[in-house]
Amino acid sequence: MVLTWGAAILAGGGAVAAALGLMLFAKDGRRIGALGCGVLGTFTALVSGAILLFQQGFQGPLLVIAIAALAIMLLGTIVGYPVLVLFLLWSGVTVLRRESRSLSNGLALLAGVGMVVLPFTLRALEPAGAMQESVWYITRYGMHSAAVLVVGYVAVVFAIFLIASLLYRWRRLRIMPEAVIILGAGLIDGQVPPLLQGRLRRGLEVQRSFDPAPVIITSGGQGADEPRAEGVAMREYLIAIGAEPEGVIAETESRSTRENLYFSQQLLTDPHAAVVVVTSNYHVFRAALLTRSMELRAHVVGSKTAWYYLPSAVLREFAGVVRDQLRIHLSIVGALVVLGLVSSFILVPAMIPPPGT
Repeated sequence: MVLTWGAAILAGGGAVAAALGLMLFAKDGRRIGALGCGVLGTFTALVSGAILLFQQGFQGPLLVIAIAALAIMLLGTIVGYPVLVLFLLWSGVTVLRRESRSLSNGLALLAGVGMVVLPFTLRALEPAGAMQESVWYITRYGMHSAAVLVVGYVAVVFAIFLIASLLYRWRRLRIMPEAVIILGAGLIDGQVPPLLQGRLRRGLEVQRSFDPAPVIITSGGQGADEPRAEGVAMREYLIAIGAEPEGVIAETESRSTRENLYFSQQLLTDPHAAVVVVTSNYHVFRAALLTRSMELRAHVVGSKTAWYYLPSAVLREFAGVVRDQLRIHLSIVGALVVLGLVSSFILVPAMIPPPGT
């Protein structure tokens, strides 16, 4: 009876959380927390619902659907893990061959190697032999449990980030912008490099899709190793490929993405007007999260990036998003570690059979 009521409460709560989270995310694709609530609520509702239906002896289509959905998730994890490892290793080696050899470009390779080592590390932490009530055995059991919980948490957070990023990029552009803000990137010998050219061409394409055409703001200051401001070089490039000079304004004070948006906003006749922000496709969602934190009416679109560069770039963006909410994530990780250690001192003694049995 207790299990039945518990499953029913979890199934109902999960369904409500899923509906509320997905509804809020559908309204504003920048609400990553809402999507997380929706995904976890859906999973909770499926698991609890399957248990409840099985407990009641119900074998209709709902039970089949719940079990099938869980089986697909499990199969996707089992098959997807080695595929993801191979892809990360392949793309990591490729990007290091074609681009500069830096830590940021090596993230995909490091992640691939880490995923190869991870199962062996977790296995090494797992205590061997029959269960014992010794403090060392219980502590090691708790360390293994804590490691599994933390790895699972990171995997879930990354999956939610990836899903949110993809869903946001597929959202339709539904605003009439006053301006198209193109985010800058580093210049090479004072000239616009290919990655930045892609952003500028995408921004010009967006401008030409509206009537009347919004103004373009090329946003980027002058770095310590740059002979001129990025915004100026970007404006010159746009005019050279056919943009109307009076329709392009250069913003030259910014040094970061936040400053790109802030200083560009100051150039608008209405600081609260809707804008389209253009960046590289891997940077779209993080930029979108930033526009939400700054309370901007904005839609972010991306330009294409070489496929082999995407894994390292996406991992770098994920690390940036986690860093932006570092206190929250560290608090959750700390709570999971404590949960793993404390629960082991309760569960291990309870699982040891009494003497003589």
